[in-house]
Amino acid sequence: MKNIKILPAFIVDDDPFWTEVLKQILQKIGFTKIHTFEDGQSCLKNIHLNPALVFLDYQMENSNGLDILQEVKGYYPGIEVIFCTALENLEVAIAAMEFGSVEYLLKTTVTEELVTDLVSNFQSSQVA
Repeated sequence: MKNIKILPAFIVDDDPFWTEVLKQILQKIGFTKIHTFEDGQSCLKNIHLNPALVFLDYQMENSNGLDILQEVKGYYPGIEVIFCTALENLEVAIAAMEFGSVEYLLKTTVTEELVTDLVSNFQSSQVA
């Protein structure tokens, strides 16, 4: 089983407070290569780093999360993308899942335990 915690994790969000909260959660559960981006284009310019996980916001000043999701999945379909947004919108959630997001999380419900469980699920589904 591959340890995805040694691979890069991306946080793509223009909210510096939320980015720091999520970064601290990832560090606490063992991620060491965490890259943060304020917009989708910066994420895409660095996609060659082959992240295991991408936490992606929907509403960013210069980016639409659904567009970025499609480009990330076009680069490599195996990247686990987790939509993590403040927007509670069923249509956007359905579109995110259709485009390949493995989860649609509301920022208000994210906990360390939830992120730990997600990572454990991803790791157990990886083939060595």
